[in-house]
Amino acid sequence: MILPAVFRTPETGWGYGGSASVTFKSTNRKDSLTRTSSINTAVIFTERGQNFQFIDANIFFPKEKFILYFDAGHSFFPEYFWGIGPNTKDIQQERYESEQFGATLHLKKELFEKVFLGIMYDYQNVFKINYIDGGVFDTTVVTGRKPYQSSGPGLSLSYDTRNSAFWPTKGILINSLLFRYNPGIGSTYDFTRWSVDVRYFKKIFLNHILALQLYNYSTFGQTPMKNLARFGGADNMRGFYQGRFRDNNMSTLIAEYRAPIYWRISLVAFGGIGNVYSEKNLLFKNDLHYSFGGGLRLM
Repeated sequence: MILPAVFRTPETGWGYGGSASVTFKSTNRKDSLTRTSSINTAVIFTERGQNFQFIDANIFFPKEKFILYFDAGHSFFPEYFWGIGPNTKDIQQERYESEQFGATLHLKKELFEKVFLGIMYDYQNVFKINYIDGGVFDTTVVTGRKPYQSSGPGLSLSYDTRNSAFWPTKGILINSLLFRYNPGIGSTYDFTRWSVDVRYFKKIFLNHILALQLYNYSTFGQTPMKNLARFGGADNMRGFYQGRFRDNNMSTLIAEYRAPIYWRISLVAFGGIGNVYSEKNLLFKNDLHYSFGGGLRLM
């Protein structure tokens, strides 16, 4: 499938480009034990001068004894920065530019039924950073103001009972990722990042679906800014500019209700609450941020 791409987000303004995807079964189409695999790619340009190109893949091998995830991409992404912490002010908004290439490889093996152990490798090369001398970005105490590389292996542990990777109507996904970056393996900085993603899907009645997500992201050590927790964006706390709040850690809780209205189209309402935090600025010592909204989903 090849499609034009047109969208608008707080981060990009209007964006346009093209996307392509391939979906397939690694076995025959009648195999009900193996979910559908996909390979996706896109080339995007935006009205704010950003551009990015990426390819990602989710490959489910026969009977899902192995699962392979891969993504790689390049981006030139001027964006805004407000500082570090859960209480930065809107008036601190400042634009800076960065260009980077990154890739992640993740292979999972089934240990027990629905339980997977994975090995990973993550690489990122931030080779251009431009910002205002004496501005907020320049004067904030933050690691990674100059070009750098992050390179490190990781482990994953997951439990997945969802009935579909694209449109789950029931099941649980628990996914924990741990990465270790060290100068001995090509990383400029020495740090660790860990995330836990818990998702729950429940059919309430007929085809009405309740989806819940609890997410936590934590970093330890010399964490460069690009690897700090970034609050907001299309995948977490929609409605907030991705990176509006940044810090070493982040916790969010999101709920979504999906009601079918016609054919493969569903009406959606969602809401979320959470914040970023650190050892010096604990989560519940600050006001939580929230967002809500609605829309349509096409299966």
